[in-house]
Amino acid sequence: MTDPQKKFLFIRVSSLGDVVHALPALSALRVNHPTAAITWLVEEPYRDLLYNNSDLDEVIVIRTRHWRKNWTLKTLGEIRDTISLLRKRRFDVSLDLQGLIKTGLIAFLSGARLRLGLNRKNCREPLNALFTHKKASFVEKGSHVVGISLNLIRLTGGTEPVPQPHPLEVPDEIREKVAVFFKDNPDLTAKPIAVINPGAGFPTKLWKLDRFAKLADRIVREQGLNILLAWGPGEKPMAQRIADLMEEKSWLAPETSIQESIALFGHTALMISCDSGPLHLCAGMGLPTVSIFGPTDPVRNGPYGPNHHVVYKEMPCSFCWKKTCAIETHDCMEQIEVDEVYQAVKTSVSKFVNMTASR
Repeated sequence: MTDPQKKFLFIRVSSLGDVVHALPALSALRVNHPTAAITWLVEEPYRDLLYNNSDLDEVIVIRTRHWRKNWTLKTLGEIRDTISLLRKRRFDVSLDLQGLIKTGLIAFLSGARLRLGLNRKNCREPLNALFTHKKASFVEKGSHVVGISLNLIRLTGGTEPVPQPHPLEVPDEIREKVAVFFKDNPDLTAKPIAVINPGAGFPTKLWKLDRFAKLADRIVREQGLNILLAWGPGEKPMAQRIADLMEEKSWLAPETSIQESIALFGHTALMISCDSGPLHLCAGMGLPTVSIFGPTDPVRNGPYGPNHHVVYKEMPCSFCWKKTCAIETHDCMEQIEVDEVYQAVKTSVSKFVNMTASR
C-alpha cells in the first residue's frame, strides 16, 4: 500500500468532536503514505474543520442528515451524483473510522477495491462489519477512540502510526472578524480568559447552570481570570442565565460558526465544559480544558492529549450513553459539586494556563 498512486477514502462523517478525534488518524495515514491521494468524506456541517488541512488532497461533502429528512427526486439525484463522484475517484482503499451501518454502506458504494474497518466489537453498529474486507484487531475497553482509529491505520501498512499535530486553520477574514469582538471588549482581554460552555448534545450531559455561575464567580475572584460564556444553536438562554446568576462580571460570546469558534477560542486560556463539540474543538487546538462528564465515558471519549482534567462520578449505571436518565435522578451529574470542578480549574491554571492577558 506504499505505491505513490494509492488513493485512500477516509470516512468519518460526523460529528464535531468525532471529526476532531479522527484528525490524529489522518495525520498518521499521511505520515505513512506521504505521496498518496487522501480524500475525506464528511457531513456538510463539519467540512470547515478540514479547511486548508495539508494532510488532505480533497474533501467530499455528503448530506445524509438532509437526505433522510427530505426524500424528493432532487434528493435522490444528489445521492446518485455523490455515489457517481465517489466511484469516479477509483479509490484503492476505504477506511471506515465510524463503524456505522451507513458508513459501511458508503464504503461499499464507493467502489473501493479494499474496504478496511473497525473490529466488529469496536463498531457502534456491529452490522457495519458486513461491509468491510479486512478488520482491525479488537481494542479492549479502556482505550480512547483516537487509539481505536489509529489501530485501523495499522492495516494500511508502513511504520507505526504516530500522528503529528496539525493546527485547525481558518481563513484570515474569519480571524479578522472575530478580532473585532475582542477589540470592542478591551476589559475582557485585560486578563486571561476562561471560556465556559454550558451546552451539550443531549440533556443527560448537562450540569446545572447555577453551579456554573458559582464556579465562574470563584474563578474570577480566586484565579484572576475573566469569564467568556460560549453558546451554540439554541443555547444562548443558557449562557445568559449563567451571566444573570453571577455576582462577578462576565461576557457573552457572539454567535459563531465552527471556524469563528476556532478563532474565538484562540484568544482564550482555558475551556470549561461538559462533554460537547466545543470541548473537543479546544482540545484539538491544544487549549487546556476542564470537563464535566456523566453518561459518556471520558476514558473513551474525553478530550484527547495532555493538559486536560476530567471531573466525573462513577456510578453503578455510569457510561450508559443515554439521552434520558433511566433512573431519572441524573446522579452522575448531580453529584458533581462546584468545589470539585473548581479544584480541577485551580490545578489546570497552576500547571497549564498562560497567565498573560489574551491577544
